[in-house]
Amino acid sequence: MSDASNQPFDGNPGAPAADPFAAAKASAKKAAEELRAAAAAKASEFRSAAESQAQQFREKGQEKAHEFKEYADKAWTDARTQARSYADEAEKYTREKPLQALLAAFGVGLILGVILKKN
Repeated sequence: MSDASNQPFDGNPGAPAADPFAAAKASAKKAAEELRAAAAAKASEFRSAAESQAQQFREKGQEKAHEFKEYADKAWTDARTQARSYADEAEKYTREKPLQALLAAFGVGLILGVILKKN
């Protein structure tokens, strides 16, 4: 048998046989490259969108933290003022009625002692 019988016929008896899948391979490689490029573009788009959202969340979080800090400062100032007022009233009451203040303190201490002794 001859050497030509082992090779597929491509219309030219003297030429070597061409790969019949070469065009398909080239097309598939090109499609794969285009797909990779499109995927990279989408990934970049998603990344920038995520970074934008993260920045917005960060800004909103900072605003809320600032608002909370202002609220907490005001609440702390109000509580401190109220505590001073109660302390001043307690001191005034103690100076005006020392015996009643002493008996009230003794009663509160006795009740707390009984409660704590049970536990």
